[in-house]
Amino acid sequence: MKRSLRKKWVKRAGIVVSAAMLAVVILWLLLPAPIDPESWDPPDAPEEAGVFGENTLLRDAELLADGQLFHPEDIAFDAEGRLYTGTQDGKIHRITFNGQGGVQNVEVFAETGGFPLGLHFDRDGRLIAAVKSVGLMAIDRQGAAALLTDRAGDVPIRYADELDIASDGSIYFSDGSTKFDWGWPFDTLESKPYGRLLRYDPASGETEVLLDGLYFANGVLLSPEEDSLLITESPRYRITRYWLKGDKAGTTEPFAENLPIVPDNLSVDQEGDIWVGGSKRSGLLDTLHRSAFLKRQMSKLPFGWLRGMPEWESNRYGYVMRLSPDGEIKMTYQDPGGENVHSVSSVERRGDELYIGTLYGQAIARYRLDEGSMR
Repeated sequence: MKRSLRKKWVKRAGIVVSAAMLAVVILWLLLPAPIDPESWDPPDAPEEAGVFGENTLLRDAELLADGQLFHPEDIAFDAEGRLYTGTQDGKIHRITFNGQGGVQNVEVFAETGGFPLGLHFDRDGRLIAAVKSVGLMAIDRQGAAALLTDRAGDVPIRYADELDIASDGSIYFSDGSTKFDWGWPFDTLESKPYGRLLRYDPASGETEVLLDGLYFANGVLLSPEEDSLLITESPRYRITRYWLKGDKAGTTEPFAENLPIVPDNLSVDQEGDIWVGGSKRSGLLDTLHRSAFLKRQMSKLPFGWLRGMPEWESNRYGYVMRLSPDGEIKMTYQDPGGENVHSVSSVERRGDELYIGTLYGQAIARYRLDEGSMR
């Protein structure tokens, strides 16, 4: 009798729990999602062999101003060899080195009121900054910042990201997303082309849209001949070329596709090689991309939790790539597990050294190249 009664109560409890779980699932499915995603079937990531084979080169990098920089995204050097980097708290920091190459001083050079994601010095010695949530800014030698532009046409510049400057003073820069405030999570998960490539004319003060329909427009690099631009489309794992001059002017073509990383900023060295850093591709993200339904449900999770996913230790990986002027991948520099370098956002080569920015770290990394690491 007691055993029979116990079985009935266990059965009823199971029914109640199942009903409650079903109700939770139904309520979750009925919750409105903050995104309207599209599915995308990414190609399989390159096999980890040959040039893509795992290595630990970046574990030998030195960390500069460690703990003093809050997510130092991009890097620029002035004529005196001082390093400038923008951080998520809106500051642009200046690092001065001593005669032995060590850090002598770290100081706040300017305040921007946004997140300075792209930095480049113009021919007059002004530091031009692409500042998220503000626009394109010019900063004089004393650190005074002035807004150059905050809209293109009728559309505000929401996500000024990276830039390069032509010999005539024209500033080419990216507007990562006209819809979302962050590339991750919502812009990436929605997987729609909200990015733009813009040009600012310092003579007229006009800002024109050269190209739209880009998937999170990010790094921008002008060719040495100034006849084309390279631009990274981060969530599509590719670098696209946009032609400025010649028979192909106004058209695009692939430069490097199906990269093993989510590419960020671009730079070119004295030998014409192109450097790009990024976070290693995630198999989970590739799987999510194939299902708009799954991405819609994932976007309902707490924003802070989603936003912090790339900072998790399990997601960390340092990755830098060196490409030829034709887009051939010549060498990769890695730190599996991100023990020393991770979440790479920018790479600048000066002589035999690489200076590396990071999306989520708190230092600039400096890696010394040698014959073996430049083969």
